[in-house]
This record gives sequence, C-alpha cells and structure tokens, in this order.
Amino acid sequence: MPNILDALDEQQRAAAECIAGPVVIYAGAGTGKTRTITHRIAHGVASGVHDPNQTLAVTFTTRAAGELRSRLGELGVRGVQVRTFHSAALRQLRFFYPQFFNSGLPDLVPSKFRFVADAATLCRVPNDKDTVRDLASEIEWAKVNILSPDSYREKAVALRRDLSGDLTIEKVSKVFEAYLTRMDEAHAMDFEDVLLLTTAMLENYPEMAATVRKQYRHFTVDEFQDVSPVQFELVRQWLGDRDDVCVVGDPAQTIYSFSGATSSYLTDFKSHFGRTQEFQLTHSYRSTEPIIKVANQILAKDATSPVRLSSKRGPGPNITLTSYSSDELEAKTVGSQIATLLESGTNAKEIAILYRINSQSEIFEAELGAIGIPVSLRGAERFFERPEVKNAILHLRAGLHVTGNRPMGEMVRDILTSTGWKATAPDSGRAARETWESLNTIIDLADELLVKNPAALLPDFVKLLDLRNEMEFAPSANAVTLASIHAAKGLEWEAVFVVGLSEGLLPISHATTAVEFNEERRLLYVALTRAKTYLHLSWAKSRHTDGKGYRDESTLLRGLTL
Repeated sequence: MPNILDALDEQQRAAAECIAGPVVIYAGAGTGKTRTITHRIAHGVASGVHDPNQTLAVTFTTRAAGELRSRLGELGVRGVQVRTFHSAALRQLRFFYPQFFNSGLPDLVPSKFRFVADAATLCRVPNDKDTVRDLASEIEWAKVNILSPDSYREKAVALRRDLSGDLTIEKVSKVFEAYLTRMDEAHAMDFEDVLLLTTAMLENYPEMAATVRKQYRHFTVDEFQDVSPVQFELVRQWLGDRDDVCVVGDPAQTIYSFSGATSSYLTDFKSHFGRTQEFQLTHSYRSTEPIIKVANQILAKDATSPVRLSSKRGPGPNITLTSYSSDELEAKTVGSQIATLLESGTNAKEIAILYRINSQSEIFEAELGAIGIPVSLRGAERFFERPEVKNAILHLRAGLHVTGNRPMGEMVRDILTSTGWKATAPDSGRAARETWESLNTIIDLADELLVKNPAALLPDFVKLLDLRNEMEFAPSANAVTLASIHAAKGLEWEAVFVVGLSEGLLPISHATTAVEFNEERRLLYVALTRAKTYLHLSWAKSRHTDGKGYRDESTLLRGLTL
C-alpha cells in the first residue's frame, strides 16, 4: 500500500486514504484528480476493503473512461468496471429488459433528428434544420431534468427558457409529446431514454435493483459538477440505502448548464449524504504561477467554487493581453507568434487557439493555412465543411449567372438572405445563432474584400472563398488545435492563445442574467487553465480592417493584474 500512495502529494493522499464513502473531492484544474481517484480505488482494492469486481467507476466520456481504465491497469488493478453513464446503464438494460418485458430492448437511435422533424410536422411547427436542432435540444433538456411534456411547460415558464424566435413553450411541449409517441410507435429510444429507463426499472423492479446493488458496492463518479438530475437519480438508485460513493469535480468548471448539468449536486453533496467527508485538491501541476494568478482572479469573482489554486510548476513567462485594431491583424499576429513557437522547438500539437463560438475559427484556419501551419479542429467541422456554409457558397455560385450591375456587398447580402441570413442576429435559439454566425462570417469576408478592393465583383468574392478553402490544410497528427472553449474542457497544451475576448463574444451577447454571466466567467477560467506555460489573451476592436463595428474589451478582463 505505501508504494501506491507514495506517488501522491499530501492533499491527494488524504483523499485516497479515505476509502469508506461518502467522499467528495473538490479538484481544481490540473490538480491530479484522475491520479487521485485511481490511486484511491487501487488503495481500496489493495487493502482488501474494496472488491474490484464489485467496483464501478463512472465517467462522462469514453476518452476519460479509457484513461481511467489505463491508469488502473498501470497500478495492477484488474476487474474494476470503468464506464460512461450511458454505457453502464445500457449494459444493465440489455441484461434486464428482456427479463421483465415481452419484447426486445427498444432500438437505440444515434440521432433523434428524424423523429423530432416528424413530430414537428405533425404539430404544424416548422421543421427546418435549425428549428429541429433547437427542438431536439429542448427535448434533451426536458428529459435529463426528468420532465414530462406537461411538467416541461411549467418548468420552462418558471425558468423563462431561452427559445428561438418562432418557438414557444407551448409548441415545444406539443412537439415533445408527439416525439414520445413517434418513438413508442417505432419501438425506439434515444440516449436520454437509456438513463431514464434504467432509473425507472431500478425504482420499480426490486429484483433488478437487488441484483445490481449486489453486483456493485463501491462507486466513483468523475466530473460530478456536470451531472444532470437523471444522472444523479441513477447514482442514487445504484446505491440504494448505501453511501459508499466517491465523487470528484470542480464547480468552477461547470459550463454545460444549458444542457441540464448542475454543480448543485456537487456543492450540496453533504445534504444528500450526511456522513460526507470533504477534500480539496488545490496544487496545480499543469500551469505556471502567472497563469494560476490570473485564473484565481477570475475565480474570485464567482463564489460557486471553494477551490483556489496554487502552482507547483513555479515561475513562468508573463501572460500577455493584447488588443488589435481588427480580427485580421489579431489572426496574423497570432499566426506569427505560433510560427515563432514552432521555430523555437514547441511541438504543433502542444499549441491551441481557443474561442467562444465555432464561427471564430475561420479566420485562424485561413491564416495558419496561408503560412503553412497545419490545423486540427476539435468538436466542430472545418468552416467550409459546415452545411450552412456549403449551402451559402452554392447559392453564391448560382448568383454568378445573374446579370446586373449591383454592388457586390448588396448581392452577397441578398443571396445569403435567401439561405436564412438576416441583418441582425437571432435573439435566442442555439442552433439558429450558430448558423447565423457562420453566414455572417461570409458577409464579413465580403466586406473585408471591398475594403481592400472597392471594385471587387461577385466572381472575385467566390474566387476568394475558394482560395481560403484551399488554404485550409487537412488535419494531421501534429497540428495546432483550434477549438471552442467547450470542446477544450479536459485538455491541456503547452501554449494557449485565447482569442476574441471582446464584449459580446466572451461574455456572449445573449448572457443577460447573473447565472448566465457567471457561466461565461467559468468558461474563461476553463480556457485559461488549459495552458501549461504560455498564455496569450487577445481581442480585436473591430471585425474589419476599416475600423467599422467598434468593440469593447470584455468586462471579464477588467481589473485583472497580469
């Protein structure tokens, strides 16, 4: 046992030694939470207190499950089940469902899009791509919050849910009900149903609950700040009247509230399990002192997390915060700085550019491609591969055959209007906003071309788009990562460039409540703590080189001491 625990610092060791639950571990960014929980499991097994064959560790992603499984293997631990929530629940469903019902398990559909579109049509609600995506998101939110169509209506009204312009709570509720009917008719289930059905069966079939609880006696749940109500209820059903559970998480990294995640189960863990023992991991082994200093300043303005980090890396390069006159100059300078890092020996895969929304990637894709630096997009399609962008370019090509002498900028706006673009961003609806941002980026590119060449015509613009598309190199194994902050969570790089830190981008313009604003602050915290050694923050005063459309520095940056 000493050799298992000797690899831990005093904070990690204190948590790992506590092998009788309930235990909650508040683990800040880069503090070794995976190391701690794997050593805790290994210590429990080695001491004979935990039976590995009766131990279940639950994560949110297959990547995290694979890492945890690999580390347990390195510690010589065999037999522990390491699964995602959905994988663990689906395994139980496949075993028990045929025993209690006279039919096979419903078919698991990889996407609910078709069924939501059918339900929308039945309810005479528009079934265009963006509306269906927003409807699907609302249905997912309702399900993870264990809401029926009727209770969704009440909850959504109480919370003033943010819906796209043409959607109403009543319409969503009706589509939700029709969706459930369509799924029943098709004997199908979605990913949320996997959790809901497992929870319901454990609650209503004592024989199943007894068998599962006999199989699993010791539980570990990673990233507990991201659990939804249905996931928490599933954990409660797995436990029954027992409390041998260890949860680990960081309230400061709660950035998925829009999908139903809540850190309240982590921060209020003691209210659910009265004998809870609490531990904190605050020693950051990832980031240098300057990075931790500014991250703590961001965190100090949000009272949701008790953790304040201290760096075990020691001194490092100063953080830079730079304002640029335009997005183009920001991209060119970041590209130049990355080229310098590469020349000095930093590996391309150890460099990342992070931003708030996916449409911000295009200008960096183009700039890095132009100077021969390969990029890899994480969590999103490359800009010119996005469906709305492909469709827009097809319409622009069709416009080449239209005769007339109208100004190019006016023609581009007219053509893109036919694809759904409007002069102002939609007030709400995540899918609609993402599509609008992509289309508006094309409008911005047209305006930039006119600044450089006022005589440019539509064929010149289409040629420019083709050139930018060609400049974007195919992803390679050793490439600079471009990612939204959401997609970057859980990852780390030697050098990180957090770009676009202007008001309206981060915090995003539609974050109008205190709760939404705090989530934007946590997003910035997550972005900063991805960096190990080099951290560069930047923002641009204008989208265009001509200075039109003036922006302000993000309020999240004001008052920071770098």
